[in-house]
Amino acid sequence: MRTLSPSVAASLCLAALSGCDTGDETERAAYLTLMGNDTLAVEWIEFGDDEVDAEALIRGSNTTFGQYHLEFGEDGVVEAYTARTYAGGDASGELLRTDELVVAEDGTRILVTTQGGEDRSRELDGQVAAVPFIDILHWPFEASMRWQMDENGTLGSEVPILGGRPFPLSRNTDGTWALRHPSRGPSTAQIDDMGRITALDGTGSTRAYDLRRVDYDLLDKAEMAALFGDRPLGELSGRGMIDDRVAGIHFTGDYGVPRKRGRDIFGGLLSYGTWWRTGANAATQLSFDGDIVIDGVVVPAGDYSLSSIPEEDGGILIINRRTGQGGQSYDEAEDQARVRMRRDMLDEVVEEFEIRAVEADAGGRLELRWDDTVYWVPFTVR
Repeated sequence: MRTLSPSVAASLCLAALSGCDTGDETERAAYLTLMGNDTLAVEWIEFGDDEVDAEALIRGSNTTFGQYHLEFGEDGVVEAYTARTYAGGDASGELLRTDELVVAEDGTRILVTTQGGEDRSRELDGQVAAVPFIDILHWPFEASMRWQMDENGTLGSEVPILGGRPFPLSRNTDGTWALRHPSRGPSTAQIDDMGRITALDGTGSTRAYDLRRVDYDLLDKAEMAALFGDRPLGELSGRGMIDDRVAGIHFTGDYGVPRKRGRDIFGGLLSYGTWWRTGANAATQLSFDGDIVIDGVVVPAGDYSLSSIPEEDGGILIINRRTGQGGQSYDEAEDQARVRMRRDMLDEVVEEFEIRAVEADAGGRLELRWDDTVYWVPFTVR
């Protein structure tokens, strides 16, 4: 096993995975969620017949530690749920938030959240196998799947969410399961005949993470707290700005900024020939105040969204008239232009994806720069 580094605990688990028995009959397990070579979350879970106790360390803009308890009634409806969220890597930090499910005498279920000294409450539906959605964590999904899984290894068509939109669930032809976030896209889960998540590939979603199930005791809580308690990842995918003046044209816009995080990007994380939002999260926006010409195609001044289809030898840049949409929302009928991209290799690795307009012979170039690659199209002013 390699030595743990402050930036990633991946070495600990990836080195040990080959010795982990994902079919272990114990009801204790841990999840390690990686984003590239960065540890995003660690979950420790204990499953009872109709209840779950879990703890989790989450690294985002801040590191937080959560403690959770969930109970299903005989009818499969949640009858108890509590959550405590602390600052830092363990429960010794400041208590930031509490959540508690209160069941009234008439059976009404109310979720009470206390944060920043204020209480908020909302009434919940009594759906069978509904679970809380906790961003980045996956133990609630397994809790729902374990309840739903019948003796034939069949699951329902969704994971119901307490007070939220369900996650559609469907069987793939290869025996894996597609679990789709309502806005972030699909993940591919390996689920055994007990409803356990043994692995989950989230590279099809906007988060592009990878989850592995490992032995509960493999990931030491104190060691994880010491490693990551004061080492948040920062914003997972912030927004970058375009503000360039080239050949008399002012280019402005914004786009999501994913990071390389040790991954192979083009031909790896992003498959060749596949449509890409060309950024992260919300759609990439680009505006320019003068008409430009790309490979003989006139693109009038205006507001657009950008997406692309990267290929090993170039690919396609798509300029679409629709703006303000989510990153996975794309209507080909709204395309203003599709133009051929060129591809060059860079002398240095670009960690954070970037889009820019730069000066070039007889006009300029629109560039997409990430990893060791720049995709670009030339333009002139009309």
